[in-house]
Amino acid sequence: DSTCMRACSLILSWNSEVFTYLFSELRQGTVELKDFSKEVAVMFLESLYSGVVTVEKSQFRELNKISQAFKVTWMSEKCTEAFTQFCESSSHDYTDMVFLFNEAVYSEVTLKSGVLMKIVVETFSRLENVSEIFVEQYLNQNFTIIKPGTLNHLLEMSSGCYVPVLRSLREHLKIKGGITDTVRIILSSAEIIQCMADQGEFCEICDEVLELLLQQFDQMNPEDIKLMTGLFKAV
Repeated sequence: DSTCMRACSLILSWNSEVFTYLFSELRQGTVELKDFSKEVAVMFLESLYSGVVTVEKSQFRELNKISQAFKVTWMSEKCTEAFTQFCESSSHDYTDMVFLFNEAVYSEVTLKSGVLMKIVVETFSRLENVSEIFVEQYLNQNFTIIKPGTLNHLLEMSSGCYVPVLRSLREHLKIKGGITDTVRIILSSAEIIQCMADQGEFCEICDEVLELLLQQFDQMNPEDIKLMTGLFKAV
């Protein structure tokens, strides 16, 4: 949308050091907001005038992004407060949890801020069965594309309950096979190795995982062979 909106440079600069730089140092008379929807751009400018912002789930990502892009500190803080409230009032059904987690991943990866992820991990970790209601299903849906940092957050919130993670690993090895980065990270976790060594009532799952890994031993590279050899010695 090529809509033009007039705004007072003093008000914009008072809210944002980025606008100050653009207007005072670069002497720009216009600023493009082409990376944002018209609705969010209008809301952003109106909020800079009023000092008030209402953060809804449907606009959260864009509003959080634009507030950080222009370094509007008070608005970024309001977005964080709203996100915290989203987490606290969550019904904790899978769809809602995916929304919260994906927003935290986006913020961490794209906006280079780990604040939202810290909130999500702390909130989800308090749920007694988070590994079963969220982690396992999320892994099943994203096993081959999940990034190492994101996977580490899932393992962190699963602490002490890794059987659902092993079930997801087993399903990947059964259906797609292959030693991916996700497989390597899971099998490099000291806590998961200990879980497999203890086995207990879940020995059948552990035995299946080990058997599936053995079936792929001939296709492994030297580093993976070294990893798997250490795993078999440990368990």
